Amino acid sequence: MDSVVVAARQKVKSRSWIAPVAGFEKRNMADRAATEIESFVCGGLPKRLLKCPTMMTHKRCTMLGLSFWMWSTCLFSQDSTRYTLVFGDGVAFHGGVGYFAVRDEFISSEKYSGVIPLFVASWSRFHETYGYRLAFQYQFTSNLKNNNVSAEITQFSISLDFLYPVGKASLLEKEVHLFLGPSTELFLHFRRQNIAGSGESILNAYSVASLISAGLRFEAFCPISSDLQLNGSTQLSVLSLGGRFLDPRKSDASPVKLLSLFTGLNASGELGVRYRVTTSLIAAVAYRLEITRIISWDYFIAGSDFFTIGVSYDL
Repeated sequence: MDSVVVAARQKVKSRSWIAPVAGFEKRNMADRAATEIESFVCGGLPKRLLKCPTMMTHKRCTMLGLSFWMWSTCLFSQDSTRYTLVFGDGVAFHGGVGYFAVRDEFISSEKYSGVIPLFVASWSRFHETYGYRLAFQYQFTSNLKNNNVSAEITQFSISLDFLYPVGKASLLEKEVHLFLGPSTELFLHFRRQNIAGSGESILNAYSVASLISAGLRFEAFCPISSDLQLNGSTQLSVLSLGGRFLDPRKSDASPVKLLSLFTGLNASGELGVRYRVTTSLIAAVAYRLEITRIISWDYFIAGSDFFTIGVSYDL
């Protein structure tokens, strides 16, 4: 480039179109013309800017920043795709049968227990930085017993969870993807004693408990192979708005209270295996444990465990 600039200076100084003026002015005009040509040859920037370290530093920083942004975007895109594969992206249906036990002192201090079926339907989707899952759960039995007395139980819940990737761990040299986030849930328990009677006996034959909860949910996924995956989850209520059916003749307490983790608990845990049958269809088996405990009114505690099977379809 320097040889081109020198040649341009010599050519400009020798051109006949420069007017025959005093030597100083002639040299000055030739130098200005050569400087313009030099600027054009050097890419249209004045030479003083090309030699300016601040300008070059800004250009280098801009290029480095752009390169880092493109690299990080590509890397996060790969992570997002991988999270979608382990988290799931579609609808799922699960069903099972398990053991259920409840002690509700509003009706009796005795424990009632029996077999109860479970049905769960859910919708999950993973976006760029987080996943969410909307789930509906239903349980019903009319054959919960204590000796010769039976009761009918209906329970259902609707939950919405938001889960964010929080890191990775290792299990037997396999990568485990970890997710954590806030959870909201509406839980309702309804019980009716199978007894004949009227008046006070009928009033004491019904029990209702409800929780509108905000809490936390944790999930972990461990791909064993391209088709087989282990998964586990834990959900815990932290703050709840609780409700109970009360007998106005025996209690003047408020039927609605704000409950903490220690006075109104609703928790669940699950451990299972998923197998990809086709590109979109996944089969699953799992063991699930649930517990609900409310102590701000008549003592109430219920627990259950299930073995479930299910299918999910990625959309």
